[in-house]
Order: sequence, then structure tokens, then C-alpha cells
Amino acid sequence: MLNKKYLLLFTLLLIVLVIDYSFFYKKILNYKNNLNFNKNFIVLTGGNNRVKKTLQIFFQIENENKNLFISGVGKGFNKSILKKLTRQNQDNEKIIKCCIQIEGISKNTFSNAVESLKWVKLKKINSFVLLTNNYHMPRAMLEFKSIFKDVSITPYVFVDKDKIWWKEKINYISEYIKYKLTYLRIHLLQF
Repeated sequence: MLNKKYLLLFTLLLIVLVIDYSFFYKKILNYKNNLNFNKNFIVLTGGNNRVKKTLQIFFQIENENKNLFISGVGKGFNKSILKKLTRQNQDNEKIIKCCIQIEGISKNTFSNAVESLKWVKLKKINSFVLLTNNYHMPRAMLEFKSIFKDVSITPYVFVDKDKIWWKEKINYISEYIKYKLTYLRIHLLQF
């Protein structure tokens, strides 16, 4: 009798997890990229060519007051590397000097949000586009929205098209677990 109760409980838990994961998966697939005429951008490093892809978008924006914050760069990443990555763009050195800031303090998504908040306050920004991979965006939005109370955040996602399907699925499941842990941390701290 006791084993049947545990089996039933386990089955129900498994069904709830599968349903919850399907909502998470659907969220990953349903992001619609829209810059909304925004001129402020924050990219979270760590994914496949996120910085390079963001720079391509950033240099296409024709607003003189545009800003880019690159959060969580690795050791050795600096503005000289940015110059190499953007050498085909007109006025790249001028734009890098005036409009792009990099930081290497962040080691995870929470610290990305904290460091980004400092930059947003310094620049007096009230809206920005957050750029990261599609699988990372739900957790990134969760972290950012928990500390950016009066700032509008527009998600913009990159999709890794060259990943092997089973690696992609493992990545999604891993990110789902991190998302749920982040959700619990944020909501437990509010009580």
C-alpha cells in the first residue's frame, strides 16, 4: 500500500515537472526579437559569439546617443579586442570610446544584473535591450526584473544553430533547473 502511494506521488511529481518544463521550453521558443527603437543595449557574455552578434546589431543603429554595456567579459577581453572585432565599421574607435563599456566583475547572471544596474543608474537609462541566448533569457529576465524596478527591458535572443540536438536538450534542461532555483531564491527572499 505504501509503495503504491509513493509511486503515485512520484508519477504526479513527474507529470508536474514535465508540464512545467514544457512551459519553460515554450518560453524559450517564443521570444520575438524587436529592438523597439531602443538605443541602449546590455549583452551578457558566455554564449556562442554573443558579443560579436551584438556588435553587428549595435553598429547598425544610427543613433548618436547609443550605449552598449558588455557584462561579464573574461580576463584579457578589452577595448583593443573590440577594435579588432569592429574594424570593418566606420568610426569604430570613436564609437567604442564614447558608447561601449565593458566589465569583467560579473561571474554569473545575478552579478550581471547587479553590475548592469550600476551602469544604468550612471547613464540614467530608463529602457534597454537585453541580449543573450534564447535558453538563457528566461533566467536573465527573472534576475534583471527582480532588481530593475522602473526600467523597461526588451529581450533580444540569439539561437545557437550549430549545436548537436542532444547537447541542446541537455543545455535546456540544465537551464531549466537553474531557472527554477533562481525563481525560488528570488521569491523566497521576498517573504
